[in-house]
Amino acid sequence: MSERPVGRAVGRAAEALVGAAAAGVGVQVLLLSTGRYYCVVRPPGRERERERRKRDHGSTGGSTALELEGRVTSLSPPPFWLVCLLHPPKYTHTHHLSVSLFTHSFTVEECTTPLSVPRLASFQSARAMEREEPSSSRLVVAAAVLLLLIAPPVSPLSDEGITLLSLKASFSNVANVLLDWTPAAAGAAAGGGSAKATGDADDHCSWRGVLCDNLTSAVIALNLSNLNLGGEISPAVGELKNLQSIDLKGNKLTGQIPDEIGDCVALKYLDLSGNALYGDIPFLISKLKQLEELNLKNNKLTGPIPSTLSQIPNLKTLDLAQNQLTGEIPRLIYWNEVLQGLRGNSLTGNLSPDMCQLTGLCDVRGNNLTGTIPESIGNCTSFEILDISYNQITGEIPYNIGFLQVATLSLQGNRLTGKIPDVIGLMQALAVLDLSENELVGTIPPILGNLSYTGKLYLHGNKLTGPIPPELGNMTKLSYLQLNDNQLVGSIPEELGKLEELFELNLANNCLEGPIPRNISSCTALNKFNVCGNRLNGSIPLEFQKLESLTYLNFSSNNFNGEIPSELGRIVNLDTLDVSDNDFSGPIPDSVGDLEHLLVLNLSRNDLAGCLPAEFGNLRSVQVIDISYNKLSGKIPEELGQLQYLDTLILNNNNLDGGIPAQLANCFSLTSLNLSFNNFSGDIPLYKNFSRFPPESFLGNALLCGSWLQSFCGPTFHQPKVSVSRAAVVCITLGCITLLTMVLVAIYRSNQPSQIIKGSNRDIQGMSSKTGCSPNGHGHSYIR
Repeated sequence: MSERPVGRAVGRAAEALVGAAAAGVGVQVLLLSTGRYYCVVRPPGRERERERRKRDHGSTGGSTALELEGRVTSLSPPPFWLVCLLHPPKYTHTHHLSVSLFTHSFTVEECTTPLSVPRLASFQSARAMEREEPSSSRLVVAAAVLLLLIAPPVSPLSDEGITLLSLKASFSNVANVLLDWTPAAAGAAAGGGSAKATGDADDHCSWRGVLCDNLTSAVIALNLSNLNLGGEISPAVGELKNLQSIDLKGNKLTGQIPDEIGDCVALKYLDLSGNALYGDIPFLISKLKQLEELNLKNNKLTGPIPSTLSQIPNLKTLDLAQNQLTGEIPRLIYWNEVLQGLRGNSLTGNLSPDMCQLTGLCDVRGNNLTGTIPESIGNCTSFEILDISYNQITGEIPYNIGFLQVATLSLQGNRLTGKIPDVIGLMQALAVLDLSENELVGTIPPILGNLSYTGKLYLHGNKLTGPIPPELGNMTKLSYLQLNDNQLVGSIPEELGKLEELFELNLANNCLEGPIPRNISSCTALNKFNVCGNRLNGSIPLEFQKLESLTYLNFSSNNFNGEIPSELGRIVNLDTLDVSDNDFSGPIPDSVGDLEHLLVLNLSRNDLAGCLPAEFGNLRSVQVIDISYNKLSGKIPEELGQLQYLDTLILNNNNLDGGIPAQLANCFSLTSLNLSFNNFSGDIPLYKNFSRFPPESFLGNALLCGSWLQSFCGPTFHQPKVSVSRAAVVCITLGCITLLTMVLVAIYRSNQPSQIIKGSNRDIQGMSSKTGCSPNGHGHSYIR
């Protein structure tokens, strides 16, 4: 009997047996075809019948009949009957039978959620149930079979629908996303109209993410992407022979990719990316001869790349990036011409000359590849992107790399040595050139200024010397220029002011000298400007106030002098202002308080004088304020207590005085405070958030007292000196007047120099502790 007629027969038999249930039938198992059983469970409420069965047959002994019957007793009236489909799946042992349950009312119009039964005990136990039925039950079964031809047909769930339910059973977190994936939904659809009642078993085609063929109703696409599904991929997926597309990306699936996926012979698109799948890539994927796209990136797959992937003739996209794959890259993979991504794995070996067979993209970023860049790299004329960054490639950059027509050349984070080849300046198609974090030496080739279409130039983290070529000002499309952490000398070229699209300029940690060119303010798109760690001098150009897009401004560790211009307060989008470790003098501009988006303010290690501006209370977003090692005086403004997000306040080594304002206790986010070596006086506030700060936060304030310093304000603080004087008087009166007078005179004369020396030593220690500098002249570590 074919599978679809069998399903229809079950519907008619089940409906017939509903009426027979009132006759006391417990459970009937009806053999309709080889390897396929259908059981009907009677309605609840037949306790006498259940007791009789227990008495006749003894203990259930794992009998599925009584187990199923017991599960039905939780249903409320009207009585329900239940049809269970038992079939041995191909991917398990044949003596285990999986169970799918369908619950209906007598009218076959209402459905409930299917009951869950994990497995039937065995194939043999099912047959035993049939043999154990009483004769009256056999008569009922016979009557049911006679009614098969006259009962109205009911549309059952097709085999593919049952397979989809097996897939659902292997998933978790399905409650709110696969609500319609139920056999009850299929039954409801079947009983909802006369057309359906005559019965096409294709109701699963309306389930979420399921696409069926319009003619055959076969499942051809399954899209359950980005639904937060957990669990595993069931091997039952191999039973969907007509599937052309599987998209499960962006979920939380675990487990291994089942070998049975190789049975989906019609598959063209397979995307399992963005999950937590582990284990090896199945070799049986190579059976998918129609496959065009295979995306397994962003998982936890291990083991080698199967060389059999090269046997998929129609494959156009292969992405295995961001896994934990090991071993060498199979040479045949290169000849497949479709390798899209191997980045972020643990692959080893050398770069093969066969890589030139690839078209479009060669991305092996973030692996453990070694060796040198092949001399034949210039023959890879089909490349559009070459990214071999963050490996362990050594040697020099081949000269013929300039023959490439790539848009992106990224060699970052290797161990490349030698000079930058001048020929790179002829690669007119370059949009991104990244040679950073290597060991390149020599000067920056001026010919790089010919790269008029290059938007990103990264040369930082090398050992480059010489001046910054003025020709870089000709790179009119440049938006990112990072030359930091080299050994560049000379001044900043004024020609950089012509880069109107420049977004980030980083020249930090070089040996640059001279002032900052004023025409840098012409780079109106500038967002980040960093020149820290050089030898630049002069003042901050007033024209910087025009850079309204600026968010990061770092002048630290240079030789700038003069006053901090109040015009900086007009750069309203600043979130970081760092002018520390310079020679700035004068007062802190009140306009700094206008920087309402400021997160970090560092003015430390200058010669700033005057008071802390009360306008600092307007910096409502600020998290860090460091104004240590200056010459500030006056009191801490009470307005600082308004800074709810303030995490770090460093004011040590100034001349601040007065009491510590109690309003600072309102800064609930404050975790780091340093007020040491000032002239504060009075009591330290007794608030809970102040108890987190160590005594070192308050040292060097002679008139400050509190339990943190183990010192207390009061008139009896110097009482020990009085007791010492009384002891001296007693000693004088006990001796001989003449002899003791001579002895006392001698002792007095001998003790005078010692006291002077000790007093001088205390003064010297106090001065050295106030400086607070480490041997390198900086020493401004924040106390937490």
